[in-house]
Amino acid sequence: MEIELKNLLLDKLKTGISIFSGAGFSILPAPNGTRLPTGTELCVEIQKEFGLQDIPVESGLEYISEFCPESEYQTFLRKRFTVSEYNPLYDVINKITVKTYVTTNIDNIVRKITDHSDRYYLKSIREYGATMNGYNELSYIPLHGDVADPNSKLYFGSFDLAVVDKQNRDLFDLMYGKLAKEPILFIGYSFHDKGVLSVIKRLMDLGTTDIWIQFLPEDKNNIKLFKSKGCHIIEASTETLLSWMDENIQDNTSEDLCAKNTISKDLHNYLVPTISEVANIPQKEFFQQGNTGWHSILTDIPYERKIVAELEDATLTRKNVMLIGCRFSGKTTILMQLARKVKHKNKFYVDGITKEEAEFIIRKIGTEDAWVFFNNCTDNIMAYNAFAKIKNIKIVGASEEYKFETVKHLLDKSINYKIFDCNEISKDEARQIFNKIPSGIRRDHFSYKETSDEKFSMLEMVAQNVIGVFTKKHISKMLHEMQKYNIDMLKIVALTSYLSENGSAISYINVSNLLDINVYPTAVNLVQQTKDYLRTYDYHLDLAEEMQDYFILRSKLFSINVRNILIEEYKKLFADIVSKFTTKEAQYNILRYNVFRRKSYDAELFAKLFTLEQAEALYQDLYEKNDSPYTLQQWALCLASFKRYQDAFIKIDKAISLMPNNFSFKNSQAIIMFESNKEIGSSDAIGYMEKAMNTLKMCYMDDKRKIYHAQKFAEFAIYFHDKYERNDYLENAWQWISEIIQEDSSPSLRTMKLREKLMSIKSKL
Repeated sequence: MEIELKNLLLDKLKTGISIFSGAGFSILPAPNGTRLPTGTELCVEIQKEFGLQDIPVESGLEYISEFCPESEYQTFLRKRFTVSEYNPLYDVINKITVKTYVTTNIDNIVRKITDHSDRYYLKSIREYGATMNGYNELSYIPLHGDVADPNSKLYFGSFDLAVVDKQNRDLFDLMYGKLAKEPILFIGYSFHDKGVLSVIKRLMDLGTTDIWIQFLPEDKNNIKLFKSKGCHIIEASTETLLSWMDENIQDNTSEDLCAKNTISKDLHNYLVPTISEVANIPQKEFFQQGNTGWHSILTDIPYERKIVAELEDATLTRKNVMLIGCRFSGKTTILMQLARKVKHKNKFYVDGITKEEAEFIIRKIGTEDAWVFFNNCTDNIMAYNAFAKIKNIKIVGASEEYKFETVKHLLDKSINYKIFDCNEISKDEARQIFNKIPSGIRRDHFSYKETSDEKFSMLEMVAQNVIGVFTKKHISKMLHEMQKYNIDMLKIVALTSYLSENGSAISYINVSNLLDINVYPTAVNLVQQTKDYLRTYDYHLDLAEEMQDYFILRSKLFSINVRNILIEEYKKLFADIVSKFTTKEAQYNILRYNVFRRKSYDAELFAKLFTLEQAEALYQDLYEKNDSPYTLQQWALCLASFKRYQDAFIKIDKAISLMPNNFSFKNSQAIIMFESNKEIGSSDAIGYMEKAMNTLKMCYMDDKRKIYHAQKFAEFAIYFHDKYERNDYLENAWQWISEIIQEDSSPSLRTMKLREKLMSIKSKL
């Protein structure tokens, strides 16, 4: 084996390096003797699997794969390249300091390596969007797809590979930006991909990055070529190189975990902070703006509701607890108050983390007892499940009720958990909260709900009893002044609100792309100017820095008001921003893309912002970028809102054909069928409405996620009663809504209102 600049390579392996691997990396056999196939071996397997004996294996993988049925071929690849074991030499990845891992391989070996790592958790840019480059975060870029990501296409055929660099242009640009920052080690890569070669050429032309490339000793031509380009050559097999790395790099990954039986320092950022570690904020910001920060919690600014003690008591006995409520119900405050109150040395507060990050925290906690307080846990319910399964971890999650209803069927059935609802505030507690409001912003008289049927949440409490609360009128005036001062600042606030409302955050890159700014410092200055301008108003608003270059609107109340004002008063400006961002911004530049994409293309929002023609063009563009059946679903619902029912049927039918067992699509189909026939009144139209009811009934009976089917069935059953004096659907509607309410879960306000309406009808029959 020969390694150019061996000592320098060792240093970079310890201090920080990026890795680029190809097929030659994944060839080592697992302990059970299994291994991934070579190109020729895979050709033979494909030939046999798909009956392609007339296609010679000598033609190569890229050729033979083009004769395979697309869907069946994708399924075959996912199964064939998913490994359960791997060669232990690959564990050397956990001993070196990897900044970014790029691969043309589609297998899950790197995921398996990091699944057991005390050093890293994997963050796939394809799956989760932009990464925040945390110390323990391994940015993962699978260029040709990822078998572990069901939404990722796997590229193997000639035509696929010919266009992969074009289709993933944004991904290749991102790869260049990542690789340009650190030294690079290429392992087992053949340098055949046109798109990758163009990136490598740019890196070599840059001349500021050390590049090591591993070749087999007999590959004389490539050795000569890349040496002439200034690259450092390693002449060795993959196995030899990995063995050398394993022998020469000391493993210090477990030292912190084992030292003095304490939790690793890697978890420090997750610990519930002390008062000395948090920024001071004005007391009135909590009440007027809804800014729930650790300073407010640690200085006892909000009143502690009884539910905090109830949650602690339940967690001590049940171990797994879930707190749900509507927006502005006080969930985050309650969760943080509980986190502060619990007396335990190992207590962690996390917000919307991924399953991989959760599993990393679990490995770092080890066998020690710990509490985890998990805000927005339903952004990735599998992360909650991961914590809940660990015997020595008590987990308290918090979620908006609509999100919980969407994913609660995914809760692990082995988990014993209890649900608490924080929506309603009793009169006694409301009075106690009132007394905690500072005198300067507290109204003269305490106000509570006027009737027993009225709902009274934290939002109502604040609106009725706090002076100077954000109002649409005041915010509208501020936005108007901002528009006159600098319209780019208004655009930044608008995009920030859109991203915040969809679980993401704005970055300097997003600002640059939105405003077509080529000079990065200009974007930084504009964001700072926006922050300074907001501070000039007595609202004490700020773009709160979340991590590194990402920002959110600190006040959720302000954010939602901004969104509503933009829709009502700045519709064209907001529509242009949403259109440009959704179609032009790369998913890899969007923080928490996996969360963002769930609501960002919402049919209800698009119908408010765009004309029919604009919405059509936008959905067409989005579908061409990512041919997801979920895009077709929102497209169909949007068309239906414009009463373009036949076109809506075409889209939703196509979505169902792609995913025949998806009950959400069938629910949407039933809604479109019912709504399109409501006003016709003919016997045929009523027949189709009845067919829609039967579809919803089937969905309720067969789908684990029953809530939406029951709600829509009840809504339509009430319509049949009111419009046609038909009562034949009421019993099922009442039964299903009652079943949902009787479950060990907290029903939403929508469910409760439907029950009240059904009860009122039943009492009159």
